[in-house]
Amino acid sequence: MPLISAAVCPHPPALIPAVGGAAAAELDGLRAACIESIRRLRVPKFGAESDGWAVSTSEEFHSDPTLPDLLVIVGCDETTTAYESTKTFGSLRRYGIAWDWDIAWCRDDLSSLPLPLSLSVGVWLLTAHGPTGMFSRRVDYQSISFDASAEECAISGKDLAAQEANVAMLVVGEAAPLEQPTTHTAIRAADYNDALTRAFAQVDTTALSQLDPVESQTLKATGRAAWQVLAGAAAGRELEGHVLTDSASHNRGFVVASWTRAAGT
Repeated sequence: MPLISAAVCPHPPALIPAVGGAAAAELDGLRAACIESIRRLRVPKFGAESDGWAVSTSEEFHSDPTLPDLLVIVGCDETTTAYESTKTFGSLRRYGIAWDWDIAWCRDDLSSLPLPLSLSVGVWLLTAHGPTGMFSRRVDYQSISFDASAEECAISGKDLAAQEANVAMLVVGEAAPLEQPTTHTAIRAADYNDALTRAFAQVDTTALSQLDPVESQTLKATGRAAWQVLAGAAAGRELEGHVLTDSASHNRGFVVASWTRAAGT
């Protein structure tokens, strides 16, 4: 029951054109990199082949063992929460932004819950692009507490990866912004992001699992716990890593990466 692919994306609200307005164009390259990393997850929708995105018919629902059976969107928040996908919707209102993204037409259900920032942006990236149609695989949403220990994150990752035969993850979090209060912390932020980029490129789950929670918090690298969930899920797997854009390209702690099956596995 392994992890077979992962996409790593940041979550600036301006990635969403309806939120970013005129400034959204500045993130066109970042948005394109995020969309490409998600395409590589190969989570199929019902429909016809479209620009390399994975699709399936009802007859092929479980016939392709190379495709994921489950996609989990993982992001950080104040609490660790597993959200029921049919009773959630994307929303940024809690952050003072009048934007909602309906999922499965459930926003008007009084029992539905708004997703936190990381998951809201993640679900928009997932559902607003590629071929139209419903996903033919299950999609779950999992937040992990900013303060979760590395051990807690690893356990969470292993548990998520064990839920289906083939699991994919969309992991949403941000590295350290390079604009820091002091020159010293700016240098530390750059070093932190360089090490993070190498870890994603090399699928170095050990390096990710050893990210220091205190240093991450000091440098405002808010994705630390989500990345350590990914490390737990991917431990022992043979995956290939590709960094599609890094923090040096944006000066904001934005890293986009893709992990896919290694050749021959």
